[in-house]
Amino acid sequence: MALQSQTLRGSSNVRSSGALDKANRSGSKRVVGLALLALIVGAGFIYLVRSRDGGGAAGLGPQQAKADGSAASGTVPPVKDPIAAMPVATPAAPKIEPTVLEMGGRTRHSNATTPTNALPAFTNATKSTSTPTSGATGAATTQTATPAAPGAAPPPATGTPMVRDPLASTQPDASGLPGELAAVQGLAERAIAEKRVVEARAQLNKILVDPRVGEKDRDGIRKWMTDLNKDLVFSANAFPNDPMVDSYKVEKGDSLIKISRKVNSVTESGFIQRVNGVSPSTLRVGQQLKIVKGPFHAVVSKSAFRMDIYSGPSVAPSAIGGSNLAAGAEPGWIYICSFPVGLGEKGVTPIGAFTVKDGSKLINPPWVNPRTGEKFDKDDPKNPIGERWIGLVGMDEKTKAFTGYGIHGTVAPESIGKEMSMGCVRMNAGDVEVVYEMLMGRSSVVKIVP
Repeated sequence: MALQSQTLRGSSNVRSSGALDKANRSGSKRVVGLALLALIVGAGFIYLVRSRDGGGAAGLGPQQAKADGSAASGTVPPVKDPIAAMPVATPAAPKIEPTVLEMGGRTRHSNATTPTNALPAFTNATKSTSTPTSGATGAATTQTATPAAPGAAPPPATGTPMVRDPLASTQPDASGLPGELAAVQGLAERAIAEKRVVEARAQLNKILVDPRVGEKDRDGIRKWMTDLNKDLVFSANAFPNDPMVDSYKVEKGDSLIKISRKVNSVTESGFIQRVNGVSPSTLRVGQQLKIVKGPFHAVVSKSAFRMDIYSGPSVAPSAIGGSNLAAGAEPGWIYICSFPVGLGEKGVTPIGAFTVKDGSKLINPPWVNPRTGEKFDKDDPKNPIGERWIGLVGMDEKTKAFTGYGIHGTVAPESIGKEMSMGCVRMNAGDVEVVYEMLMGRSSVVKIVP
């Protein structure tokens, strides 16, 4: 039999154990509650931080979060410094200026680098001691071309004809012309206004070669016709009823040289390239090319230091100078353009009719000074004859006595417009390249007049 005290202790122990269990359960609940509260607070804090930093990956699906790279690992993305994130401007590369040769320097060219669709200088040069006469000048356009005299209008950028408004140009005063020639000028003005430029050129040429016209008016007509010929001759534009022009369609296997032979061109193939603004690498089958027929001729005026280029039929030696035409023209010749030239010292450049000597044309030729025997290599920058040589031979007994004369470039551009050569006709580098392409052996006449 158990003692009462023992029974009481046992009953007391049972009650104490229940109280402890109750207390333990109450404490556990408090701990769990505090833990849950801590988790809720922590989650809220993380949410606020992500929202402040631009959202991070909040609200994005798993694939989007990985694509952004901001929540793939479940970590909070770093806060970016907005200043550090701004793009930094990269300094522009320094502009490379083209090399400028010193005066008298000699520029080397090759057939591959010859500029295309480039115009000649189109100048009416006068003696360095005289004042150029005023005349008609067309409205200039803005387009890069080969080296040209100041005021020279360059070629059109597109196939749009550069037809000038006759009222916008300063044209020759017709009051000084004979009545019928004043009427001819009126016809030319009307033809230009109606964009019949081929007819206008023909009318103006009648005035140019008429012996009754004064040199001032003739100079104005030259400038006016030069302006028209920038389109009619020196651009790829083709005009109806132009007797100087043919068309050729490029065929498979064609090259500029082959095309020149096919059409029996009386110009160098480089002239076809220049007129059409093409290169050997840009020719394509089916392309239409403008072929300016020629032949071309030159009249060198010693008193004006000017070379006039004409297009027209070749002339037999016996017929040279047989007409009463002025400006050195022969029957059927149409004026094209002019270039300034330098001539022989003390007037030694011979007067008379010459032709281009067959096989005499040279690019980058060597030269031997006939007076001193000094030799200049073809690549010598001091070679006085420059990059082009066009040999001349007389057309009659008188002029055949003059040998060794020619048209050539120069490394002394200051000599243009002066008498400084040994008798040859000097030209600026860009000008002689154009003339080289236009004048051909056995077909081109070169007249040197007082």
